[in-house]
Amino acid sequence: MANYFVGCDVGTSGTKSCVMDEQGNVLGTHYIEYKLYTPYPSWAEHNPEDYWNATADTIQASIKKANISADEIRGVCISALSPGCILVDRDLNPLQYSHIWMDRRGVKQSKWLKEHIGDDRVFNISANPIDPYYGTVKLMWERDNRPELYKKAYKMQTAADYPVMKLTGKAVTDYSNAALIGIAFDIRKKAWDTDLLEEIGLNPEIFPDPYPCDEIIGEVTKEAAARTGLKVGTPVLAGGVDCNMAYLAGGAIEDGDWALTMGTAGCMGVIHNEAKFPRNLIIIPHTPDSRNSFASVGATIAFGSCTRYFRDTFAQFEKVFAENIGVNVYDIMNIEAASIPVGSDGLIVLPYFSGERTPIWSPNARAVIFGMSLKHTRAHLLRALMEGAALALYDNYLFMKEAGIKMKQPLVVSEGGAKSVLWRQIIADVFGVPVAYQETAKGAPEGDAITVGVATGVYKDYSVVKDWVNFSAINEPNMSNHKIYMDLFNVYKKVYEGVKDQYEVMADIVNSNLK
Repeated sequence: MANYFVGCDVGTSGTKSCVMDEQGNVLGTHYIEYKLYTPYPSWAEHNPEDYWNATADTIQASIKKANISADEIRGVCISALSPGCILVDRDLNPLQYSHIWMDRRGVKQSKWLKEHIGDDRVFNISANPIDPYYGTVKLMWERDNRPELYKKAYKMQTAADYPVMKLTGKAVTDYSNAALIGIAFDIRKKAWDTDLLEEIGLNPEIFPDPYPCDEIIGEVTKEAAARTGLKVGTPVLAGGVDCNMAYLAGGAIEDGDWALTMGTAGCMGVIHNEAKFPRNLIIIPHTPDSRNSFASVGATIAFGSCTRYFRDTFAQFEKVFAENIGVNVYDIMNIEAASIPVGSDGLIVLPYFSGERTPIWSPNARAVIFGMSLKHTRAHLLRALMEGAALALYDNYLFMKEAGIKMKQPLVVSEGGAKSVLWRQIIADVFGVPVAYQETAKGAPEGDAITVGVATGVYKDYSVVKDWVNFSAINEPNMSNHKIYMDLFNVYKKVYEGVKDQYEVMADIVNSNLK
């Protein structure tokens, strides 16, 4: 009997599933996009039912495309955007829309934590900072602003936990998602600090039990089988954070391995076995050994969302044209951006559309377009958005180097933005390092599938992925371009320093107008 594995990644823009065979070949894949809700400034939400419907439908479609029997599927693993905050009642029904990682409404709660608990205490427990980004802060907002709803809550779930719950009937989480619920998750003990939760005023019972990413936590129920095309009793893993699984798919499993996911956000992670944690990065247990290893992650809020914003705002004609002739609109946009010289003729974008995470941790930061003149065109803005996203990541790269983090070259890139030859070259030129791309890699869903293979004993360990990594392209840095980008980066940093205090002033103005 053949062995097949199902991987599914619940992303910010949509959900993708795949079916992979024992040799690492992806036999079937499917993607479904869904809506992001932004009803107020600083809010970013999904309908949790969109997660489940997209998970079920993409799994079913992937199985059909693979043309295999569900009897031969050894298990399913789900990864997702993180953190998230979904409250479910005792019947496991959602009580509200999910706060996603982009949501920044918990500024007041973050301020309270800083004043009453303190950054040092939280960092010493969780290895992560205090910020509206983390799930615990989002839960505090629900408690403070929707107390009746909070009282009805049975468990808190993340975007990965929710479809796992729908598959198995169990409301649990995994170590990596627990780390991004954050604040009171003891990253060394892999357990909730209940004393701290009670001090914060949160019910510890709401927090889901955490499990290693590759542990089998349940089986597909009869109801879920009918919805997904999976067989009743198919093993379901705890799952993980999306970037973790993408790193794994790209071969980042050993100490010093370095990878970047170029999705809606930019997430650049370095794998390490030592429990030594620099401040101001995001720290999560890493899937291949979530009991003992970690990923230190530099994560920007805006990456692919920059070009998606451009597409939806300035390239609607090109979008329709691309659909009519059967090409990807991003290919047309890349041609347009490539027509502009390195540095976009002095146009610089700080891509802080929804605040920023590492290393500046500013929930109120917003995008800045600097240096615009009558010479600049729409194409200049597009390229400047791509370069700005790269410069924001380079800020994290410098921070990692200064923290003494070991990073093996090349930088391995994956996810949607990595398909762009131009964007990969921009990254290589900005960083001054080779950038490697695996065209056949399917990113996080493939990492999920590999995890199933290890968890079910089909693979001895995760080293199998090293045999499959075959880079289809390596972009070598152009050091002349690197020098230009370093000059622009100095301006980029000075622009931020010049406006950062005004972000708080503007936030106060916006918030006062909402009252």
